[in-house]
Amino acid sequence: PRPAKELKGFAKVMLKPHEMRRVTVPFDMRSLSFYDVPGRQWRAEAGDFKVLVGSSSSDAKLIGTLHLAKTLTAR
Repeated sequence: PRPAKELKGFAKVMLKPHEMRRVTVPFDMRSLSFYDVPGRQWRAEAGDFKVLVGSSSSDAKLIGTLHLAKTLTAR
């Protein structure tokens, strides 16, 4: 079983009122992976993943979906 939400990256940015800044948070296969103990490998299962961007898990400002077409594994 996997948790409903998992933190996969973050960046702390200090902004002045009304200031805007582009922020990049690296996101790769490892970000979608979990360690499969019986298989002794990292595994990213195929499917749709909801991506939330915001100041907290309960305050998502942007929501999107990422589709992983096939299961990926890495040792």
